[in-house]
Amino acid sequence: MDYIQNRDIVKVGELAPGEYVNCSIQSSDLSDIDFKNFEFEDCEFVDCNLSNCKWADAKLQNIKYSNCKMIGNSFENAKSFLLELHFEACTLNMSSFYGLALKESTFLNSNLSECEFSDADLQSCQFNDSQLLGAVFANSNLEKADFRNALSYSIDPSANRIKNAQFSESGIAGLLDSFKIRIE
Repeated sequence: MDYIQNRDIVKVGELAPGEYVNCSIQSSDLSDIDFKNFEFEDCEFVDCNLSNCKWADAKLQNIKYSNCKMIGNSFENAKSFLLELHFEACTLNMSSFYGLALKESTFLNSNLSECEFSDADLQSCQFNDSQLLGAVFANSNLEKADFRNALSYSIDPSANRIKNAQFSESGIAGLLDSFKIRIE
C-alpha cells in the first residue's frame, strides 16, 4: 500500500489505495469509489464529488469535507478506532452513519436529508444550519449534541438519549412528532 503525505491532489478521477496523511484532495470526481482499506489521517476533501462511495474498513481520522457532494455514502462500516469526521457545506442526502461512534463530529451548513443515524453515538456533535428532513434517529446517543440551528429534524425523545442536548424553541415541534399531537 502506498504512503502519501503532505500532498495537494487536484482534479483526479481516482485515488490509488494507500495511506494518505495530511493531504488535501480538491476539485475531484471520486464518485462510486470503494475506499475499502484506504487510510486517511488529517486530510481534507474540498469541492469533490464523492457520491455513492463506500467506506467499509476505511480509516478516517480527523477528516474534513468542505463543499462536497456526497449523496448515498455508506460510512457505517468504516473503522471505528479514532473515527472523526467534519462536514461543512456538504450534500449528504441518503447517507448512512448507522452504528458509528461520531462523538464531537460536526455537520455544519450541510444537507443531511434522509440520512441514517440509528444506533449512532453522536454525543457533542454539532448540526448547525444543517437540514435534517427525513433523517432517522433511533436508539441514538444524542447527549450534549447541538441542534439549536438545525432544520426540519424529527427526533423521538423516548427512543433516543437526549440528556443535555440543545434544541431551539422553534425546533421543539421536531421533538413532539412521534407523539402525534397538533401544535397550533
